[in-house]
Amino acid sequence: MGQLTVSRVLARVLERIGTEVVFGVNGHGNWALLDALVHETRIRGVPARVEDQAVQMADGYWRMRRSPPLPVVTTSVGPGNMNIVPAVATAFYESIGLLVIAGAGATHWFDRGGMEESYRYGPEDWVAALKPITKKSLLVTRPDNAIDMVLRGYHTAISGRPGPVVIQIPFDIQNTPISDAVPDPTPWTQWHPPAPDPEGINEAAAILSAAERPLAVIGSGIHNARAWDELLQFAETTGIPVATTATGKGAFPEGHRLSVGCIGRAGTGHANAAARRCDVVVGVGTHFTDIDTGGWTLFDIPRSTRLIHLDIDTAELGRAYSASVALTCDARLGLAALTEAARKAGVLERAGWLNEIARERESWEQSVADQRRSGIAPLHYARICHDTAEIVAEKDPQMPVFFDTGHLLSFAPPFLKASSRNIAHNGFFHRMGWSASAVIGASIAQGNRPALALLGDGSFIMGGAAVATAVEQNLPVVWVVHNNRSLQIERELMLRLYGRETFCDYRKTATGELWNPDFCKWADAMGAAALHVSRAEEYAPALRRALDARAPFVIDVEVSLDVKGYRSIWYPYPTNFYEPWAPGPISAGGAAPAKN
Repeated sequence: MGQLTVSRVLARVLERIGTEVVFGVNGHGNWALLDALVHETRIRGVPARVEDQAVQMADGYWRMRRSPPLPVVTTSVGPGNMNIVPAVATAFYESIGLLVIAGAGATHWFDRGGMEESYRYGPEDWVAALKPITKKSLLVTRPDNAIDMVLRGYHTAISGRPGPVVIQIPFDIQNTPISDAVPDPTPWTQWHPPAPDPEGINEAAAILSAAERPLAVIGSGIHNARAWDELLQFAETTGIPVATTATGKGAFPEGHRLSVGCIGRAGTGHANAAARRCDVVVGVGTHFTDIDTGGWTLFDIPRSTRLIHLDIDTAELGRAYSASVALTCDARLGLAALTEAARKAGVLERAGWLNEIARERESWEQSVADQRRSGIAPLHYARICHDTAEIVAEKDPQMPVFFDTGHLLSFAPPFLKASSRNIAHNGFFHRMGWSASAVIGASIAQGNRPALALLGDGSFIMGGAAVATAVEQNLPVVWVVHNNRSLQIERELMLRLYGRETFCDYRKTATGELWNPDFCKWADAMGAAALHVSRAEEYAPALRRALDARAPFVIDVEVSLDVKGYRSIWYPYPTNFYEPWAPGPISAGGAAPAKN
C-alpha cells in the first residue's frame, strides 16, 4: 500500500463518486486541491472570476439535475472564502445541494493572526460564520480522517432537504500523505427518502373527499424530489387545480387544463381567486412565503380553509399556517400515497369549481392582454417576458431559463410561461445578479446547452463578470438585460410610500441625467456578442439572432421606467408598527400601501 496526499486521494474519491464539474477561484489556500482536481482527474474545471459566482454556477447546475453527483466548489482563504457567504445563503434557503471545499492556511501557524486567518475568537474560525447558512460547516483538523469527513458532509448535502455543505481543509493537511486506498463512496451517495404516515394520508384523503373547492399549491420541493410525474398523476386523478409558487414554476405543465399558473403577489388572477375561495389547500414543498400569499392575506386558514401540508422538513410544516394534517415526507412518496388514498376515497373532479376558475381565467387573460402585446418604447416588461416564452417554446422548449429578482419578480411569474421544468428563480433570498452566473452552471449541467437569463441592469452590474467565464468556456448563454438605469421595484414602492426615491435612480451628479455603462461595449470587451434593443418589434428578432449564434450574447433592452409593477394583489404595509398583526384574507381588489 502506497501513499498519496489528502488532496490527491480526495480528488480520486470525488471522481469515483461521479463528480462532473468543479467551479472555483485560485488562491494560495487551495493550490493543492486545485492541482489534484484539475490535473489528476477527468473532472471538468471551470474557473470563475469571483468566488460567489462559482457557488452560483454550482447552484444553477444543481437546479437542472436535483440529484447527485453534487457540483463542487473550491475557494481559497480569507476574503476569497468570505466572498461566498451570500451565495451560500441563497443555496441554503433555496435547498440547493452543493459541496464547497475551502482552503485555509497551515495549522502550524493557527492563532498567530497570520495573513487572512479568521483568528480573533478562535484559531481559523471562518466556518463559524457559515454555520447558520449551511447544512454543515466544519474545519478538517487531521489528515487521517479528512476523507471520512468529506464523505459524511457529502451525504448531509444530498439527504433530507438538500443544501450546501462547507468543508475547510488547511493547506498542510491538503499536502499530508495518507494511505492511497480510495474508499468506496457508494454508502455516502445514497439515501432513502421518508414516506408519509399512512394514518395521516388517510386523514388527508378524507378531508379531500369532503372538499368542494380544493387547490394544490406547489413549491420548489417538487423539483428537489423530482416528483413531477407524481404531481401530474395526483392532479389528473383527483381533478384538483394546481397553483405554483415562483420557485415551483415549471413543476406542473402550465399549458395543462388544471394549471392556474403562479400564485401570490404577482400571480395570475385566477390563481389568486382560487386561493381566496378554496376550502382545502394541499401544500407540497412550500412554506407559504409573503410573496406567494400576498403577505399572508390570500388564504383564510384555518377559519374557512383547511390545510394539508407535505414537506420533507418538519420545521417548515405549519410555519405560516396551521395545518389540519401535517406530513413529514418526500414530495414524490407523499403525492403517490395521497393519490392512491384519494382514488380509494372517491375523490373526483369538481366541474363547478373548475368552471368557476375558468371564468376567472378568461377575465384575467383579457385584463392583461394589452400588457403582453404592448408596443410602447422603451419596452414593457410583460411584452419581453411573453415574447421570450414564445421563442423558447419555438426554438428549444427544454432550454434552461433563469429569471432574476427586482422588477422581473413582478412580471416573470405570470407572463414568462414555462415550456419545461428547466426554469428557475432565486425566489426566497432574491440575491441580485444570481442568474448571470447560475445560468452558466445550468448550461453545463445540460451538456453546454443554450441557456437564457433575464435580469435587470442593477443585477447585471453586480453579476456581469460571469460573461467572461461563459466566453472562456464557449457556452451558448444569452443574457437579456432590462435597462432603465434604476432599481425600479424599489423606486416604485418608495415613491408610493414616501413620495420620493433614494439611491434608486443612477444619475450623473453633474447633469442629473440617468446613466448606465454601455452594456454592449461591456459584452464586447469580454468577448461576447451584443445587440441593443429600444423598440418592441426589435426584441423577438434580436433574441432569435442571439440564440442562433450559439455563443455568449448580451441583449441590452431599453425598458420603460414608467411601467408600474404588475400586482395581482397589493398587501398592506403597516402604518403603525405597534398595532397587532395577524394573517388573514383581504378583498379581491387587494390593499394598497398606506400612502399613494
